[in-house]
Amino acid sequence: MARDNLLRRILQRRPAVNGSIAAAIEGKFGNAQFSDRTVASELFINPLMAIYFAFDLPAVARQSLYLHLLEDTETIFDVGTRIRAFRRSVQTRPRVPIPH
Repeated sequence: MARDNLLRRILQRRPAVNGSIAAAIEGKFGNAQFSDRTVASELFINPLMAIYFAFDLPAVARQSLYLHLLEDTETIFDVGTRIRAFRRSVQTRPRVPIPH
């Protein structure tokens, strides 16, 4: 009985954290509104929220644009150098401060 009541209440009032994770999974980030309950608030949907719980590493690796550049690296410094070079070769989004 108590569990059923709790479940009913949760479904009536979608938790903001669950909505934030769902928004991130859908590819939204920043102040991405997903519910009437959050309209009055400025949100920060972190794109990483979609991978906080679990992810398929081979699928993520297949999406990497620079993984092949890291194959013959030996140190973390080599990795950093390759990633910086890659970032200079592509157009990136402007950085924005995380509001938390």
